[in-house]
Amino acid sequence: MDSNLDVNIIDFLDLVNVTLSLYFVEKWKYRYSEKFIKQFQLKLLQSLNKQKPLKLNTLYSYLTKKCSYSPEQVINFFKAIEIENYRPLITGKLTKATY
Repeated sequence: MDSNLDVNIIDFLDLVNVTLSLYFVEKWKYRYSEKFIKQFQLKLLQSLNKQKPLKLNTLYSYLTKKCSYSPEQVINFFKAIEIENYRPLITGKLTKATY
């Protein structure tokens, strides 16, 4: 049982590491823009630095209202990266949009 937990933790840490890498920016920048990807990475880093989970609604609002990206772009990005794989770092569900 502990071995499975260890594997899950390692997989999650690998996911976070890749997400914060230049590879992630390069992979997604043509579809969503480099600035968009870096804003997402910034919010993840802030969450890790504060040692506090990031609420999906908060992230959505930040990207749509503060950064002025379209709701469709943000939702499409969440689906493309399979945002549910980022739990427990990103928690909750969207309440304003169909996801």
